[in-house]
This record gives sequence, C-alpha cells and structure tokens, in this order.
Amino acid sequence: MKHFTMCKFLNTLSILLFCFVGTISSSQNINLKVVGDDIQGYNVAVYNGNQLLVNNTEEFSIDLANTDFSEKTSIKNWTGAEWKGDSNTVELTRKTYLADFDLNISVTVSYEVINKNIVKKSIDITQTGMPIIYYTLIETSKPAQTPSKYVTFEYDNFQGGFAHEMFPSAGFVTPDNLVVGFLMDAGYKNHYTRTTRRRFNGHGGGFVGMRKLPDPNLVSVATLEERAGNQNYIKQSFGELYNLDSGKELKLQLNNQYKKVGSVEISKNDSIYKLNINSNEQSGFEMIAPFKDQKIYTVSFLSKGSTPLALKLFRIKNGKKTVELENGIKYIDKFPTQEKEWTLFKGSILVPYIENDSVSLFIGANDAKDCSLQIKNLQIVAHEPAIEPYNKIAIGETVTKTTYIFVEPFTNHHDFVISSQTRLAEAKKFEGSQIEKMMYANFNMLTWITSIDDFSPFNVPNMNYSPDMYNRDSFFSIVSSYNRELNLSIWNKWAQTQNQKGAVGTIITPYMGSIEVKDNEATIQFLIWAMMNKRRFGVELPKDKIQKAVDFVLNEFDDDRDGKCKSHFPLCQVDVLDFNPKTDRLAVNQGMLAIALRTIKELGYEISDSYIEKAEAEYRNFYDVKRKHLLYDKQFPDIIAITDLEPEFYSLWLFKRTILTDEMVVNHLNQIPLLNKVPNSPHPEYGTTAPLIIQLTKDKKGYSFMNTDYQPFGEFGKSNYVGGANDGIYYNGGSWFRAEYCAYVVGAKHGWKNAQKMMENRAWAEINLNPQWPYSKEFIPTKWTTTDSWWPSTRGLCWNVFILMADEVIGSRTPKMDPDFKN
Repeated sequence: MKHFTMCKFLNTLSILLFCFVGTISSSQNINLKVVGDDIQGYNVAVYNGNQLLVNNTEEFSIDLANTDFSEKTSIKNWTGAEWKGDSNTVELTRKTYLADFDLNISVTVSYEVINKNIVKKSIDITQTGMPIIYYTLIETSKPAQTPSKYVTFEYDNFQGGFAHEMFPSAGFVTPDNLVVGFLMDAGYKNHYTRTTRRRFNGHGGGFVGMRKLPDPNLVSVATLEERAGNQNYIKQSFGELYNLDSGKELKLQLNNQYKKVGSVEISKNDSIYKLNINSNEQSGFEMIAPFKDQKIYTVSFLSKGSTPLALKLFRIKNGKKTVELENGIKYIDKFPTQEKEWTLFKGSILVPYIENDSVSLFIGANDAKDCSLQIKNLQIVAHEPAIEPYNKIAIGETVTKTTYIFVEPFTNHHDFVISSQTRLAEAKKFEGSQIEKMMYANFNMLTWITSIDDFSPFNVPNMNYSPDMYNRDSFFSIVSSYNRELNLSIWNKWAQTQNQKGAVGTIITPYMGSIEVKDNEATIQFLIWAMMNKRRFGVELPKDKIQKAVDFVLNEFDDDRDGKCKSHFPLCQVDVLDFNPKTDRLAVNQGMLAIALRTIKELGYEISDSYIEKAEAEYRNFYDVKRKHLLYDKQFPDIIAITDLEPEFYSLWLFKRTILTDEMVVNHLNQIPLLNKVPNSPHPEYGTTAPLIIQLTKDKKGYSFMNTDYQPFGEFGKSNYVGGANDGIYYNGGSWFRAEYCAYVVGAKHGWKNAQKMMENRAWAEINLNPQWPYSKEFIPTKWTTTDSWWPSTRGLCWNVFILMADEVIGSRTPKMDPDFKN
C-alpha cells in the first residue's frame, strides 16, 4: 500500500498582550477600555490601537414578560455597577430589582480579546425567583465616527433595516477604511432560529410563511433616514418574534393589470378570475405585487378547478425576472383544488432587502393541459405585527448571549464575506486552514434551535431547505464536530423518528409532520453515528433503538445473508430514483453494506468475519477490469460516479483499513474528467472540479453529459436531460465538494499522484470559482458560461464541513484542533 503525506499549513494566531483596561495602547491591536463612573455605570469601548471604534453608552437592553404576557417590563441601556479586568479581559456586573415582577436578576457582561483582530462579548443573566420569564435582548453597537458605508454578508453597501441573509454578519467601514464586523454564536447556543417558513399542508408541496415569525431582526442596521439624523448603529436582537395574528393589517389595492402566461384564456368578473388552460406548459397570469423591501405580507384567495394550482413570487430587476423569493411562499407547484368547492389558500411572506426590486406574482398551473382554474377574492395584506419576546429564563438557570467583533483593513466585499467566516471560527478558537474555518463557521450558522417552543439543537443543510433538517445531511455536518451536546442531541432526534421496522426517518420538519422513511443510507449512518458517539464520549446509548436499527439494516439490505446488497434506493446522495423491485446493481450500495456490517460488529452484535469479507469482495467485484472503473450501475456500465468511492472513505475513516486495491482506486480516479480549468487556480494544468456522475465515451473528449437515451435515473432523467438543457447541472455532471474531496483523500491513501493537487484545486474552487459566492455550495456546475446561471438555492450547504474528517484521515488536522474536543 502506498501512503501519501500531505503538508499541512495551519494559520497560526499571534497571541499578543493588550493594554490593560483603562489605558490606551499604541500598538495596532484591538483593545478595551472601561468608561463611565459609579453614578452612570460602566461600559466598554473598543479600540484599535489608539483609535476608538465602538463607542457605546450601554451594553444591552432587555424586554421581559411573564408567561401570559399580562405583565411586561424593560431594562433600557444596561451598564455595570462594578467592573474588574486584566490585560485581556473585562467583566461588568450588576444586580437589578424588577419591581413589576418583584424579582432580582443578576447580569455579568464579559469581554475577552481573542487575538489582535477579535474580541468576544458574553452576556450572562440569572434569575432565581420566577418559574419562567420571556425576554428579548438587544445589543446596539455604535460607531465612534460616521461610517463611510455598512456591509452585510450579501451586500457591499447595505441601505439599512433588517438583514435576513444566509449568514448573519454585518459591519461598518470607518473613514480610514477599517471594517468593524459583528458576528454571533450558533443559534442553539444563543437561542435563535432563522426559520421564516413552514411546510404547507394538504400535501400540496412547497412552503408558506409562519404566523409567528422568529428573529426577523436578528441583524439590523441603521436606515438611511436614521443616518441622516446622525443615528448610526448595528443591532443584534435575540428572542424577538413577530406575531402576524396580532397587530395591525392593511388591505392593499391590487393592480388590475395582469398579463397572460402560456396558453390560457382568462376572463375576469368582479373578484373571480377564470382560467382555461390549453397546453401543458406553465400557464396562468402574473401581475406586479405591491411588495416593498423589509415588510411582511399575507397572500390569500379561494380557488377551485380541475388541476392543482401553482403560485410563484419572483424578483423583477430592470424589467427582467430574476430569483424566487425565499422567506415564505415558495415551491407552491401543486396546491390541491376541487372542481365544485372553494379551497382557501393563505400564506405569508417576509420580503427581505431586495434592492427595491419589483415582485411578480404568478397564479396558474404547471404541466397541465385542457383544464380550468378559478381564483376568487385575491387579496394581499400588509402587516404591522405585534412584537413579542420568546426566549426564556427558567428559575435558577443562567442564559448566555455571545457575540463577536472583528477589526481589519477593508479591501472589498468578497474579502469581508471570507473574513466573516474565518473570523467567526477563530473567535470560537477553532484551528485550521482557511477553507476549514469557513466550513466550520457556516456549519455553526446553520445550527440553531428547533422552534420557538423547542430550544434543542437543530441543523439545516442550507437556508433554501429551511426549516427542514434532512437527516442524512445533518449526519455529515454534526459528526464532523467533537461537540458532545450536538452529537448526542441530534442523534437522539434521529432515534425519535425510528419506525416499527427500525428505519430512521429521512427528514424532520418543525411545525409540520413527515412520514418519509426509506431504505436509504440514513439508518446505516445512524449506526455509524452511534458507534462514533460511543468511541468519542463513552456513552451508553438506548439498546432497543440500536437493536431495531441493526435488524432493519440486516433484513432490509441482505435478508438472505448472501453478502449482496439489495435496496429500493441508492445508499448515497444520488436520491432521485428508486427501484421496484429492489436492485443489487449499484456499487455504492454494496460498499455501504460492507461498512454497515463492520459497524454492527463493533457495536457488539454477532457478525462473522467471513460475512463481512463476502460483502467486501462483492464491492470489489464492481470493478470492471476492461473499463478500469467501478460500475455505478451494472445496467449502465459507461456511467462513472465519484460516490462509488464513498464506502472506501468510510472504511479508511472509521476502521483505518482499505477494501479496494490501489489499482482500482487509481484507475477509477484517472477515468473521471477534471473540468473547469482556471489559469489562476493552484494547479491550472488540472481542472478545479470533477463531475459527481457522468458518462464516459470512447471519443477524444472522453466523456459526455447524460441524455434521455443513456442515463440511469429513469423518469427523472427523461424529463430533465432533454436537449442538453441541464448539462453539467445537478446530477448530470455537477460537482459536489464533500464527495469529491473525500474521493481525493481515498486516492491519496492509495497513492494517486494527483490527490493533493486536486484537493487544493477543489478547495480553491469552492471559494474562488464564483468570486461573488466565496462560501460553501451544494454543488458547482461543470458547464456554464456565466455565474449568473448558478442556482442561488445551492448557497451555503453545511455538510461540506465534513472536510474536517477527510483532513483527519489524510493527516492534515487532529481532533485537538476542534475547540470542543476533550481527551
């Protein structure tokens, strides 16, 4: 066996001593100064060297209520009554009597300089006299000088208001071009959720906005009007919800002008639109909705007809339709209607900052022919919702809110986006390379609380999938961390979805249910995760749950115990098809059975070595000596997939042993085309990305994207691969970082000479191939002419943090680099 050693380049942080609080440093490092007195109270000002950056007059404000909201009180502009500190830390304390509640609360505000660029701020609140208090806590940070502009994660010159974006980060740029950025700890620690919608009822698919909308103002910035009045600030608000069923509503006047879409005849009589649809293309009508930035609306109407209804909202910029709105009504493609009875549709939407774009509203049908629809009483109302607290302080408990400030020279928005991620990782004392820090930060910002009534941890793959936790995705995310709380809590959430057969559910979605349980790889991952939790934390896990999962895996995937895996689904991420009856044609499935058997054996169940060896031999048998690659699907021998090396990665990661030979792995990787060559990549002679799955050909090019004549995905491929429309997109040649990077690690362990270069190129591509999107993505297209064609829904997929486990396998990082690791 050849072995590959990868040089590791770790960012070393300069650990400097800063001037003691109460003095001003002459060095260009972040430092702290306590200001105030015994009468006004004390608070902390933040300096960079001699330059005052953040000049607050208070540390926070807090609004409190009892559980029935019959009594409310506030502490405005909290300051410390006492303070103490040393060269790197400051601690402010005060005890406060709340007469409205006849209650004492104790508060400690702590600052800690992490390194020369970052300071951590924590607010600890304790009460011992009331069963539950609801509260909202607001931190307001004020620039010492009028900023030249404000920046957020998605906008280079943010115009103010709330910034509900994919990553909660905002900053201001000083007149001398320093950026002062504001970050926060993960939602499960700070008790916030970034969910704005829920799954729709009636099996109609899609999402609608929630009636109780949590944390819309999690990050907000002074508006242009406020700035004109010399008010400049960045706020972070925790535990605030908008109640759309309370407060005020204003019914808006709709524009009677609409235009037809597709092949449809439309008539309108009073409040009723009648649509007769003649073809199976998208057909209906669209109009400009009266939506404004950073407002909340509800769309409602009655419908009936002979086809399901589709409802779409898109931004319009300069007369051109661009992206779909995210934070409410989305993916409503098949809202069920009845021919003789009216059905009510009602859904809210939070309109974020959209640069004052217009919004188009489409109502009609997708893929319907010779059908009719009627729409009655179409209405849009604007909300001024009641604002309520939802965070809780239980009696005898301490709650903590943690935020961070970072300071550095401002170069451009691209670099601010990268710094928002890397500085957050550094603030949490995570060690690693730039790409590792970025993935770790993204993972933290996509791990929040389950709901406003359930503060247990919850992990969402990316904002596009919110509010849902896809279990297979959360496995790769959470197992990459040594955080005991996260691993055990979310593993137990999986366990709660287990059905009578022992299978683990595919998805957990707050506010609605899910009945989706499949014989995919989730239950195998559940067992792998149980094994890892026992290894890492020495815990005893519920034996009944593990026993049922073991029985399911053995009986579902190899009921005759011949060592051959048979399943209805691929046991990997390629989840767009199923097999009836079960198939044994897939290489990845066979490899996953072998991994499952070895896992079950380590968990203490009787599995013979000969049985495991039989399953591993069958995995090797998928290698085609003539074609020199593993067969993704024996029925489509010219298809090659990177995911077929995933079981080999599991074996190296979990058991430190190989299943495949060097020849198999090296030849397989040599067959996969390397695409997206870029001159300024680390190794421009190679591509920066590889397709997850693609067809190999015998011509000079050596590969082709799949078409309707040769593709392994059945009806999905037939409908999506027509005319080359999706070449290089999604499962027709898209590049998926996690699977690709892990495959290169497998190659490195088997002596593939290109491994290190491709790992470096692929990490570079994730950050730089699209300079407007320097962060993790679900997939990268391998065929495109402009990055405008990249799917916005792919931004920020947090399972790519699994790079941390891959880098442990290759030897470029150790568990001790994770701040949650404990010996």
